[in-house]
Amino acid sequence: MASILNNVSALGATRQLASTNLGLNKTIERLTSGKRINRASDDAAGLAISNNLGADIRIASQGRRNANDGISTLQTADGVLEEVTSLLTRAAELAQQAQGTTAGADSGTGKTALNAEFAKIISTISDLNTNTKFNGTAVFGSTVSVAVGNFATVGVALGSITNISGTIDTSANAATAATSVASAITAVSTLRGTIGAGQQQLQSVSNSLGIQVENFTAAYSQIRDADIADEVVNLSKFQILGQSGISALSQANQSSQSILALLR
Repeated sequence: MASILNNVSALGATRQLASTNLGLNKTIERLTSGKRINRASDDAAGLAISNNLGADIRIASQGRRNANDGISTLQTADGVLEEVTSLLTRAAELAQQAQGTTAGADSGTGKTALNAEFAKIISTISDLNTNTKFNGTAVFGSTVSVAVGNFATVGVALGSITNISGTIDTSANAATAATSVASAITAVSTLRGTIGAGQQQLQSVSNSLGIQVENFTAAYSQIRDADIADEVVNLSKFQILGQSGISALSQANQSSQSILALLR
């Protein structure tokens, strides 16, 4: 029906042009932001899932950093214990020498020199036990507790360094001190074994968290990130549709004027 009151074809063209402009605006927004989901209305379910994944990524990343901090603490302790092992080895050597009957070792001057060095070793080990700190906290005599993401908290007990006692100013005292040194070496070796096991555990957890971060990020990207190739195709499509829609709307508006020919 020819009508001058209602231009239905123009209304349809206007509606389609509005839809095209909406699609064009969304495509431009996705291309400029790089995101497929910029608001909840774009994909409500995808937004909810990706928000959870985003939280998982942050938690796992922080857990991995915590694990690496724990490894650094244990490395600090292990480095100190390596030096303590060297000191104890020297102390054992001195104790053995003090038990000898050579002129240098058995004389008063020799025993005094050996005992002075032995005393310095005792003092140094005690200082290392007390003053070794990581981030202001004493390392030995504490427990390194590390919260590692979704895994259970990892705890590594770092006992105090077993100190040696006694003197080596006489052969008898040197023999007693040698026993104390041997026990200390065993205790330090056991402690280093505990530290090594803790490092291995934290390293494994750190590696696992790294894999989790990669997988979570891949899933998050799949949901949230825009496919640029598809959006470029959509951009060209909507631009063409917009131009053709404007042309069609112009033709629809002009069609009403053809009715005037009937009045001539």
